[in-house]
Amino acid sequence: MFYPKNFPKKLEKDLVILLLYIQNKTKTELTSKNLVQYIHQYLKTSNKTIFNGSVPSYWWLQFILYRHKKKFSADFVDLIRPLLTKTKTRSLSGIIPLSLFTKGVGCPFNCAYCPNEPGIPKSYLSDEPAVMRALRHKFDPFKQTQSRLIMFCLSNHPLDKVEIIIKGGTFSFYSKQYRIRFMKRIFHACNTNIQNLIMTGNNQKEKSLDFNEEQKQNEKALSRIIGINIETRPDYINQSELRYLRKLGITHVEIGVQALDNDIYTLIRRGHTIQSVINATQQLKDAGFKVGYHLMLNLPGSDTHKDFVLLKKAFENDLFKPDHLKLYPTAITPFTDISKWYKEGIYKPYSLSEMIKTIIAFKKNVVPEWTRIGRLTRDITTTMMENKQFPPNLRELIQKEMSAENIACKCIRCREIKDTQIQGKIKMRIIKYQASGGIEYFLEYVDEENHSLGFLRLRIPSYITNKKIKPMFSVLKNASIVRELHVYGQSTEIGSKTKKNIQHKSLGEKLLKKAEKITQKQGLTKIV
Repeated sequence: MFYPKNFPKKLEKDLVILLLYIQNKTKTELTSKNLVQYIHQYLKTSNKTIFNGSVPSYWWLQFILYRHKKKFSADFVDLIRPLLTKTKTRSLSGIIPLSLFTKGVGCPFNCAYCPNEPGIPKSYLSDEPAVMRALRHKFDPFKQTQSRLIMFCLSNHPLDKVEIIIKGGTFSFYSKQYRIRFMKRIFHACNTNIQNLIMTGNNQKEKSLDFNEEQKQNEKALSRIIGINIETRPDYINQSELRYLRKLGITHVEIGVQALDNDIYTLIRRGHTIQSVINATQQLKDAGFKVGYHLMLNLPGSDTHKDFVLLKKAFENDLFKPDHLKLYPTAITPFTDISKWYKEGIYKPYSLSEMIKTIIAFKKNVVPEWTRIGRLTRDITTTMMENKQFPPNLRELIQKEMSAENIACKCIRCREIKDTQIQGKIKMRIIKYQASGGIEYFLEYVDEENHSLGFLRLRIPSYITNKKIKPMFSVLKNASIVRELHVYGQSTEIGSKTKKNIQHKSLGEKLLKKAEKITQKQGLTKIV
């Protein structure tokens, strides 16, 4: 019989009785305040010391509602479920992001800043939350994926649109045999009926199919994978690798750029040059991938001025211009050469206040509306930092200071509509820009407060304007490429008839129709 890890089986009957008590107290409405009051009333009147007199974990209650569904009225379940959602922001971008880790070294290089903790994928540390989850499941991709889907379900999130985020170092370094088995296990987990598993407790595993069959089956599964994100090095990108990534279903590639400066690359023993970044960026975009950069601040050989100049270079030079950015301040952690350099006085990082000023200047003066800043720091705890040069809540500190100075970041993440109301009329706007030898069209729906409701990235590839270059795939011949289409707002289940959520206002369909018109004007015969 299946039970989620950390669920207190001994309290199952008490939790059922508690929910029945709340149901009897509930008439036509239930609020968060009422819910907590009813729980405390039950604990007081029943003279029970269960839950140590505290409110039990809400996911326990969600589990009971699934496992003992027949004991509760449908109206009561509809009232209480939304109140048990404690991490609503997880699905406010329209999907649920599911992170998991590959096992092993993950990279043959030895960059000076990169931790190499024994038993942990290179560049990561054992106290990072996602790493701890992976360790619990011994890096098994099926178990990692299934356990996260279960917890998302018990947090009341729709499971039908899943973005897989694979971490663990240079994905392209792993053997093809390991990678295809890893991906097959992910698809197999997403093809599992998670709600049925929770309700019945039947943990009998379905027979695993081969990779192609699992991938095909997922097209109609209850948890459809709508995007797969991997991280790799720019010098590992070539046509052969891109063909294999496409076979695996990869849609988003994050490359470790770190700093667009060859002198810094030499100093930190990066092992590639800026030209590798240029080549990888163009090949990825021309093959239809969404491109993310990892950039680092405060590396050896840099300072605040150089960091700002290099950030500008990434977004103003046509050879680069990533769609997505993760900005990582250099952390001095164990298992790195930078740690040794710091102790010897060779490496002297600049201060937190200087870092915040640099990032704010970047957000204010450089960040374009067509990029998304996913992160401003790593999930590294201060206990792992040998010099606590920045806190885990760095993003909050930056936002607070920007708010005080009335500065707004224009990146997509900062403008997402999330669960706020649309302000005034909505309109489609188009930003056209040159990038990596091709032409990019960023089509976006915004309201009068510049909230992003949804967008589409359309690329006219470099081989359309430069006949010396040939498309990597025959299907791309004489075609424009939709590299990304995303409609924001609370994730809504496929097939839902509700009109309240932004995801069901046909914005995606309208963006595609506009992309088709642009494609026709370019003299191209199709859009892929």
